[in-house]
Amino acid sequence: MPVEVIDASGKLLQVKVRGTLQRAEYEKMLELARETIAREGTMRVLALLDGFEGWERHRDWGDVSFVTQEGRHIEKMAIVGDEKWRDEALAFTAAGFRPTAIEFFAASQLGNAKRWLST
Repeated sequence: MPVEVIDASGKLLQVKVRGTLQRAEYEKMLELARETIAREGTMRVLALLDGFEGWERHRDWGDVSFVTQEGRHIEKMAIVGDEKWRDEALAFTAAGFRPTAIEFFAASQLGNAKRWLST
């Protein structure tokens, strides 16, 4: 399974993404996010890209309804992974085009990502 939920308690949704992210797996993550928002009101996300190889080709990646409907409830998102994915990951998450604070951290900076999320 390319997506592993590490923690979905409280306001933090922590996931590990490996291999190629499939649209169906992404939809499962969005559903977990919706559940967290319904339970907590707001949330924070820690996405660990571990052996990440990109996204499957799929016509529905352009669907931004989650961002427009729920994006304001996500306070912060930290993405941790190989620097080669920085630009694509930030573009994929619409960093800079939504109210959520989104930062990318190198794999060696996991501690910094967790500290940033906690402030």
